Amino acid sequence: MKNIIQANEDNSRDDLGVRNMSFFAVVAEMLSDLPERSREITKKRFGLVHDEPETLEKIGRDYGITRERVRQIVADTLKKVSGRINDLSFEQAKEEIIFTIKSNSGIIKETELLKYLCRDDNKEANALVFLRECSGKILTADAGGEKVWFLNRNKLDKSGEIGLVAQNILKKSKKLFSDDDMIESVTSAKPELSKKEVVDYLNIFPLIKKNKFGKWGMAEWIEISPKGTRERIYSILKEKGKPLHFTKIAGLIDEYGLGKRKAHVQTVHNELIKNDQFVLIGRGIYALKEWGYAKGTIRDVLEGILSKSSRSLSRDEILEEVARIRQVKKATVLINLSNSELFVKQNNLYSAKKLKTSK
Repeated sequence: MKNIIQANEDNSRDDLGVRNMSFFAVVAEMLSDLPERSREITKKRFGLVHDEPETLEKIGRDYGITRERVRQIVADTLKKVSGRINDLSFEQAKEEIIFTIKSNSGIIKETELLKYLCRDDNKEANALVFLRECSGKILTADAGGEKVWFLNRNKLDKSGEIGLVAQNILKKSKKLFSDDDMIESVTSAKPELSKKEVVDYLNIFPLIKKNKFGKWGMAEWIEISPKGTRERIYSILKEKGKPLHFTKIAGLIDEYGLGKRKAHVQTVHNELIKNDQFVLIGRGIYALKEWGYAKGTIRDVLEGILSKSSRSLSRDEILEEVARIRQVKKATVLINLSNSELFVKQNNLYSAKKLKTSK
């Protein structure tokens, strides 16, 4: 599935000639003929001076005016600038923003839009927000704590509608979905949607998210939003679907960016040791208990296998069963199996010795 950057690169903007334009320069030009005080107050309010927007209170202190007066000056400035609809650079900048929103089914998170159009440049991002305020066409709303930009309120409503469909699917299945699986499930209920619309709408819905592995799930699920070391370990093992060495797990936590800080190998190992969710099955190798692995020594494992079996087992059958839940040398299994106090061998078949109980 194409992401926002790919979608826009597939639709060249050479006709407008604005792909490499500076939104900051456009705003500077739009403000240039305004009175100096109004211009500087507006620039400070929108973060066009020191990267970060300044509060009404701070600006008011700097100029010896009230917060309400600052607000009025900014509002008047926006009104004057918004009237410059015939300004070519303003029109080009506005069309670039609108084109990007349309390329994402008409609705997009502010963070994603700024990431694409501003390349992590704070002043460019702040200038873009200023242009949105002046556009008269671009709407915004809060979606679960994140601001989204759209052109028609129906798009926001549609995102909520599709999100609820996907939410019901996820809660019923209780499993993660790939893009293809999610698209197939949603379009079976909403066949009028394109594949891209499904993904774009779901990207807005706050109760559903993609994890670092590109799988969809409920935002509160551990596999989607792991918050601590235990959750991150669980997410890695769940995604890989196989036992892993603790050093490998620590490396994958960093590789997929599951934590804000580098994962410490010893911290990961300590969590694996102390938490019942994880089972040591080999030298430094851990698995999830939910996969059927159980804690204990090889002797405990053998006792468990033979006690649960309704018949005696051959050596090869025992080795096969052990291999499913332990990564251990064949010789180690056979040495433990030769313990005549615990196991009985008869006709090359093994069974667990029943302990005598006191009356």
